Amino acid sequence: MMRTPFTPSTWLVPLATLAAALMLSACNEKPLPLPAAAAAERASAAQVAVARGKIEVPGGLLELSPAQEGMVQTVAVQEGQEVRRGQLLLRLAGEATGAEAAVAESELRLAQARHQARAQRLPALRRTAARLAEAVAAGAAEPQRAEEAQQAVRDAESELAISQAEADVARSRLAQVQGQRSRLELHAPEDGTVVRVGTQAGQRAPLASNGGAAVTLLPRRTLVVRAELNESYAAQVHVGQRASVTTDGDTVSTSLPPAHVVRVSPVLGTGRLQDDLQRGPVRIVECLLEFDQAPTARVGQNVRVSFHE
Repeated sequence: MMRTPFTPSTWLVPLATLAAALMLSACNEKPLPLPAAAAAERASAAQVAVARGKIEVPGGLLELSPAQEGMVQTVAVQEGQEVRRGQLLLRLAGEATGAEAAVAESELRLAQARHQARAQRLPALRRTAARLAEAVAAGAAEPQRAEEAQQAVRDAESELAISQAEADVARSRLAQVQGQRSRLELHAPEDGTVVRVGTQAGQRAPLASNGGAAVTLLPRRTLVVRAELNESYAAQVHVGQRASVTTDGDTVSTSLPPAHVVRVSPVLGTGRLQDDLQRGPVRIVECLLEFDQAPTARVGQNVRVSFHE
């Protein structure tokens, strides 16, 4: 049997293979993901209190209805649709109001044209009156002609004032008709998402005074947490305190972005999210928290809040 003679290259190949394997193993060691690292950091902070809470939008959902009662002519949006401020949501039937608005617009244009024509004549009349006055002073024209020219200027100024008043009246009339027409239309007061449409074309629109809502809008505002802190923990929580928030439900809890306390209620209330079956309703202090960054959550979602030192 022949043996392979020892040479330096005989050992270089296995060593190179081992080094490559070690480098590959080191490259495959990934750093701790940021959310997990943040969760570990939060867990390491001392927890001084816990509370149950709910995700809310400041001011709540907007229940919208037309300013007056009437038959719905058009519903311009559908549930789940994103809308911009001022966008039409629905319109009530009112053809007569539309015709009145067209007439008022025509009257305003006519009054404005009449006023403009009279305003254009006035400078020429004033120049003529000035020239005649100079001629009379120089003895080159009769005083009566100068007086007639001055009277023409005064008449033109009066007609101009009258036409201005007519235009103002026409403008007020149009504004009045447009105001009546606007009562037939419902527009979005701000950007948001249509959560519910409570009517349809051919139905009578519900009135807000009767507790109804034609359209329910979720305004595009930063979500907050309204937490119910047991009164025994009230002294442990203060404005500016850091907190971690997780979803609270039947499924696996999910961590939401960190939050901080912005308000602690000065009064005690009765808990709505927690009850003691033996002692009855729980006395709580309401806390409001803002997220450090926008969370991926739904309004009305139940959460657990852990307050840290």
